[in-house]
Amino acid sequence: MEKVQDVKGLGGMLNGFRYLVKDDQKITFVGSPGFCTPFALFLGYPVREKEMFFIPGLAKEEARKIISTAYGLELGEKAEANANVMVILGGMAMPKIGVTPEDMKGFLAKMNYKKLIGVCFMGIFEKAGWCQKINFDYIMNLIIEGDITK
Repeated sequence: MEKVQDVKGLGGMLNGFRYLVKDDQKITFVGSPGFCTPFALFLGYPVREKEMFFIPGLAKEEARKIISTAYGLELGEKAEANANVMVILGGMAMPKIGVTPEDMKGFLAKMNYKKLIGVCFMGIFEKAGWCQKINFDYIMNLIIEGDITK
C-alpha cells in the first residue's frame, strides 16, 4: 500500500478519517464491544452529519445506529447496518477477541459496502496477518506513545 497522508495525534486521526469518508454518506463501524465502541464514536464525531452504525463483533443483528446528542455521539436503536463504507476497528484483530481474518472475510461477504477502511493502533492488522488476507481500501494505523509523571 502507498502512503496517502501523515496522521499525527488525535486531531490528525479525526482529520484523516474525515478525509477518507468525505464523499460517503453511510458508515458502519465493526469493532469489539466495549473496547472499540468509544473509538467508533470518537471517529464519527467530525462526520456526525452522516448516517452511522456500530456492529459489536460479528453480530450484524445487534447493529445500532450512532446518534448525535447533546453529550456527543451515542449508540441508539437497533438498525440495518449496510453502508457505503465499512470501518473495521483494530480491536477485532486482537488475539483475545478470537476473530480470524477468515472470520472477518466471511462476515464482509454478507455485507453490502463499497469501501473498506481499517483503523488500528500499533500495527495490529499487520501483526495479526489481516493486511495479507483482507482487501482494505485504506488502513489508518496510529502509534501512541506517552508517559505518566508524578
